[in-house]
Amino acid sequence: MTTLITRHEVHDFDTWRTVFGGHRDNRQAHGATCHRIYRSGNDVTVLTDFPDRASAEKFLADPALRDVVARAGFVDTPVTSICEFVDTEKY
Repeated sequence: MTTLITRHEVHDFDTWRTVFGGHRDNRQAHGATCHRIYRSGNDVTVLTDFPDRASAEKFLADPALRDVVARAGFVDTPVTSICEFVDTEKY
């Protein structure tokens, strides 16, 4: 499993959430299997799971993503990283 981690600040969380929700079909079309959203005020971190790195990279390169960023009200450029799953342990 590969996880795309995206962190950004937004002007208005509710606006961002609506735009993010409207982009679900595009994420799925690129192979995304789930996402998790973490929030501290208007600082948002999204973890989106993909089957592999290539799928996450294609999603990031999709021109439709630029439109979403423009409509979602980002304060600055999102910071992204693509990470490969290594291990988990429950306590």
